[in-house]
Amino acid sequence: MRAKLRAAASALMILMLCGLLAGCSGHSAAPAPPPLKAGVHAITMKGDRLVTVHVPAHRAGPAPLVLVLHEFPGNGAMAMGYGFDPLVDTEGFVAVYPDGLGGSWNAGGCCGEASDNDTNDVAFLTSVVKQVEARTKIDPKRVYVTGFSNGAMMSYRLGCQTDLFAAIAPIAGDVESDCKHPAPASVLHVHGLADSAVAFDSASDAPWRKSDDCGPPKVTPLKGTQSGTVHRSVAECAHGRSVEVVTIDGMDHEIPWAASQGFGAAQEIWAFFAAHPRH
Repeated sequence: MRAKLRAAASALMILMLCGLLAGCSGHSAAPAPPPLKAGVHAITMKGDRLVTVHVPAHRAGPAPLVLVLHEFPGNGAMAMGYGFDPLVDTEGFVAVYPDGLGGSWNAGGCCGEASDNDTNDVAFLTSVVKQVEARTKIDPKRVYVTGFSNGAMMSYRLGCQTDLFAAIAPIAGDVESDCKHPAPASVLHVHGLADSAVAFDSASDAPWRKSDDCGPPKVTPLKGTQSGTVHRSVAECAHGRSVEVVTIDGMDHEIPWAASQGFGAAQEIWAFFAAHPRH
């Protein structure tokens, strides 16, 4: 009996050593990807899609994450020009710029190759967020998404079909997917009232006014600009959330910049995100 116990103990010890040495079968475990240090990183993810990640030089504790989605046709490099990248180091958040399939996102009814092939971009972008979280310290209560045009539509779809994001900020987009019962999240919708590509739809944000348990919106003109008047509609909601809509008279399908439209999208969106963590 003692001989059998000694043999069993020896076998157990061998198994434990095999585990520590990544297996005795000759197959070693894949090494974990290295942590992301401060700076800009180009990462290739499933499907050979490029994701650019900008990690701030200085931060205090786990950082917010801002997912920035490009227009159609476009790519992450184009999205880096939307005005968020210069804020990374000054504000201390991680910015993530993924490439869509064929320059497009499957937002539901739009657009391009991604929509034509019914690409599961909700799963892809969820994976992007999770992989970045695994390689740098992210505050899960401060994960946000924004985008322009097709990227805005995809931002809405992520807000409709996941609970990852504390807030979303679509620019010149609308809801192209099923969105009857979105998870509670703050929303900032920015849109030009002369948009000839994606007409402003005031109903886009209604699902969140319901899920966020919001009060009636209050509309205030912000200021006169070269393009016209900037209007802000704010609905205050439960647990510190809000649903806000900024519209600009005379503005077509574009991202507003402070110099010409009186509203700096990147700065205003980041300020909105910073004020609306998940509670």
